[in-house]
Amino acid sequence: MGLSRLASCSLRALLDLRDAAVVALAGFGAVNLVLGLLGRADRNDLWVRGASAPALLVDLAVGGLALGLLLRRSRLARAAALVLAALAAIDAGGHLALLRGGRLAGGASPSLSLVLAVVLATWASRAPRPRAGPRLGRLAAVGVAAAALVLLHLLTFGATDYRRPANAAVVFGAAVRPDGSPSGSLRDRTRTACRLYHEGFVGTLVLSGGQGPAVPISEPACMARVAREAGVPEEALILDETGVTSAASLAAVDALARERRWSRVLLVSHDYHLARLHLLARSLDVEACTVPAVETVPWPTKPVFVLREIAAWGWHFLSTAGVASAR
Repeated sequence: MGLSRLASCSLRALLDLRDAAVVALAGFGAVNLVLGLLGRADRNDLWVRGASAPALLVDLAVGGLALGLLLRRSRLARAAALVLAALAAIDAGGHLALLRGGRLAGGASPSLSLVLAVVLATWASRAPRPRAGPRLGRLAAVGVAAAALVLLHLLTFGATDYRRPANAAVVFGAAVRPDGSPSGSLRDRTRTACRLYHEGFVGTLVLSGGQGPAVPISEPACMARVAREAGVPEEALILDETGVTSAASLAAVDALARERRWSRVLLVSHDYHLARLHLLARSLDVEACTVPAVETVPWPTKPVFVLREIAAWGWHFLSTAGVASAR
């Protein structure tokens, strides 16, 4: 295959993926729009916040894109896509302003909204492309595009440090070694939270996790040992032994926040995990900001956990989709 033909095939595949991504965004947006109309949790702000535009404009644009694609009304779909691209670009600009203003800690990633603005704008600016391939193949392409968009969301959101002054930092458990020592990931999460304590962002650390069947110590107890070695006093530590899952950890945090009247907590875990934690916190109306753990040791199997998180995020999105939000 010549270079020109290879380039042509690559461009065609890229355009097919872009078109599938627009369909995936339209489906996601339509589902959330319906949920919002039913008084349930509308999560369209995950990709187009529309903070500077009337909510009605956002709803009309999302609905217009979905209807235009469903009814094959190209002009309606392209006009709606341009509006959504503009809103996404505004959102990306707001993210950049936070970066330049020092409101985000170092290492923040580019906003996913910037990627979506480019995808939507380039799709809307081109003449409609004929639908190619069998229906099953097109559906598979939409599925791949949806997974890719979720992956981008996990990585861009998780890489951004949203630390703010808060009542407590919640550390989510990770593996404890058979000899009772912390794994590298558990140590990194705990030490990141300890730095938040020493820098004055929080006055309490909530160490949440469970205990594996083949280890002599629970994750919270192991984290507490790391925290004490880092100079965090015992009275600043709360051990939550019920945190066998992310949802269980956040349920315990919700109870603590209500009992102690906390107004905000920081969620500390590895980057790929934070988007799901934030989604779960929102379903409980827990005011939470996410802080990615500073990784100090190699983690060869991390890509496996990242790929698993795509499915986990999708599952938790569906399980919390019917939960009303007060925000």
